[in-house]
Amino acid sequence: MGILRKNQIRKRMIGAAALLTLCSVSAWGQYDYLNDPASLVGVSLRDLIAMFGAPQSVYVTRGPNVWQDDVVFAYGDWEFYIYRDRVWQISLKAAYGIKIGERREVIPLILGNGVQIYDGFTLYAYSNRSWPITIRFNTDQYGLVAAIFIYRTDL
Repeated sequence: MGILRKNQIRKRMIGAAALLTLCSVSAWGQYDYLNDPASLVGVSLRDLIAMFGAPQSVYVTRGPNVWQDDVVFAYGDWEFYIYRDRVWQISLKAAYGIKIGERREVIPLILGNGVQIYDGFTLYAYSNRSWPITIRFNTDQYGLVAAIFIYRTDL
C-alpha cells in the first residue's frame, strides 16, 4: 500500500509541475518583448514575475506629486514601473535598435516618420496598440541618448 501511495503522489506532482510549466510557457508566448519591448506595457505583475522571476531589486521613485510615485521592479538592464497591478512604464538600455550612448540623429533613421525631436529628448508615438504608447529617448548635452523609456501616455 505504501508503494502505491508514493506512485499516486509522484503522478500528482508530475501533473502539477507540467501544468505550472504550461502556464509559464503561455505567459512567455504572448509577448515578443525582445523585439518589441512595448508589448510588456500593460502586463500584469503575475505575468511579469512568471516571465522574469523575482526582481533583482524593488524600489520606489518619487514623482513631482505624491500620486506620481512609482514602485519599480528592476531586472538588470530592464526596470518596470508599476501602476496598480500592471506595468505602465519600462526603462531599458536598448530598444528597437537604439542604445544608450548613440547619437540622437540615428533615432529618426531607425524609427522613421513620426519622430518628434525636442531639446533634451525625442519622442516616438505608437498608434497601433490597445492604448497609447510612447518611447522617450532622453539625450544629454552632447546629443547622446542617456535614457530610454517606453510608457502609456493615458495614465
